[in-house]
Amino acid sequence: MVKPVTPLIPRSLGDEIVDVLQRSILMGAYKPGERLGERELAGQCGVSPIPGREALQVLENRGLVRRRRNRSCSVIELTPDELRQVAELRALLEPQMVRWACERMNSTDLLELEDHLARLRRTAEDMDVPRFFYVALHFHQLLWSKSGNHYAAETLSRALGSLFACGLMRAEGETPPALKAEVRKHEELVEALRAKKASEAARILTRIAEEFNAQLARRNEETK
Repeated sequence: MVKPVTPLIPRSLGDEIVDVLQRSILMGAYKPGERLGERELAGQCGVSPIPGREALQVLENRGLVRRRRNRSCSVIELTPDELRQVAELRALLEPQMVRWACERMNSTDLLELEDHLARLRRTAEDMDVPRFFYVALHFHQLLWSKSGNHYAAETLSRALGSLFACGLMRAEGETPPALKAEVRKHEELVEALRAKKASEAARILTRIAEEFNAQLARRNEETK
């Protein structure tokens, strides 16, 4: 009997539902504050309410869904003060994580990050704005995972998941030059990581975060 090269990881129906819902939320199909009912999701997915309920619990743990007092759920919608708190956490934690990643990444890790960068470049060329932000989040999550600190990566992933879910709802105004500029910043980040320049990588990442936060703040002001 020939053994598989890589182990097969069985995926439950709940896992599949989580992936679909997470992608839909982060790409803007569901808007911040929009209700997500267990029965409605079960009907859409053709399953019983139990997998839908379990999927919503996972999404709540990831910071994408918030449970209401009546136990129903809605897509996360952050208040201005919550947005400030997430921005403060990111500014404090992410630069240190990129320093750890710079010290601990090997050549295989860099190739994986470069593959994600290529995906980001393709979505910018296609002007697929929702997918661009979705791929960007995955790029950063991969980078955090290379820090070697699971607890910090999990904390930041939950916080930034909430931030990206709120930030995509008015992303339609992005232009090709803006997306290309974002790609270039990420290319500079990967170049700094490849050269093992931890301080430079942290500086570039801080600039990416600050400009994203400023962009999000402008969108929030425009809707008031």
